[in-house]
Amino acid sequence: MKFDDFFKRASQVTEIGSQKDLANLLGIEPPAITLAKTRGVPKNWALTISNMFGVSLEWLKTGTGPVYQSSKARTIFIPKVSARVCAGSGSLDVRDNIIGEMPFGRSWLSQLGRPESMVVMDVVGDSMSPELEPGDSILLDQSQTEIQSNKLYVIGLADVLQVKRVQARSGLVTLYSANQRYEPVTLQGDEIETLRIIGRVLWSSRNYA
Repeated sequence: MKFDDFFKRASQVTEIGSQKDLANLLGIEPPAITLAKTRGVPKNWALTISNMFGVSLEWLKTGTGPVYQSSKARTIFIPKVSARVCAGSGSLDVRDNIIGEMPFGRSWLSQLGRPESMVVMDVVGDSMSPELEPGDSILLDQSQTEIQSNKLYVIGLADVLQVKRVQARSGLVTLYSANQRYEPVTLQGDEIETLRIIGRVLWSSRNYA
């Protein structure tokens, strides 16, 4: 997407009057604007404006179709990222680029958490089988990092992202798999400091094709 086209359309549906205004709206630094002029506009910029102002994502990208989403069918587009959650003990492909987006109902999603902090990722590995299978997509809210016992979280441990059911009690944190072939992992003391809570899993989908 060319920057000039994007900026022109974004200016029509927001109160931005300058490139500095755009940077402030998106929460980015001015050098990112300069980079977008040569490399193209990152996908998440259009997603952010679409979700904030109820603007059609297709219109923002191409200038075709209705400008605004209808109030009854208004959706939020959540970025799908190429980071892949490991539900076993394998390694993780960590790249922050957006590879697509998935539409969700605005009112439903807003009840679950903060849509602006949500991403979709794919599951690999079988430690959460049959609850989650390899290839399933999961929606997580990265703003929900406080552990609620027995909830499902994406965690970072030993440089690997995993999805586990987490239980915290009396100075201990235990990570549970759904697959009985995998033993629970209990962390205590300094070990807990190595645990990163990436976000809480709110939803999953499975393709049966």
